[in-house]
Amino acid sequence: MARACMSKTHNLAALMRLSDLELRIEIQTAATADPLQGLHLCHELLNAEQYYPTRRGLNQLVGREVERIGQQLTQQPENIK
Repeated sequence: MARACMSKTHNLAALMRLSDLELRIEIQTAATADPLQGLHLCHELLNAEQYYPTRRGLNQLVGREVERIGQQLTQQPENIK
């Protein structure tokens, strides 16, 4: 899993230009398809925050989405294989 977090898989420059609402929708769309993908996107956004100083409130927005994804994961039944 650590290797996946080191890779850059999203076009962060384009995502950073989105409004808060649009970015929230992008995160939610990724999390709906796969919650781990949503968390990966959040991780990439937070890692890139230092390169986009004009992007205000990113930490709070991403934090709320991570909490929402966490709640979604805890409410899922555990898959036993």
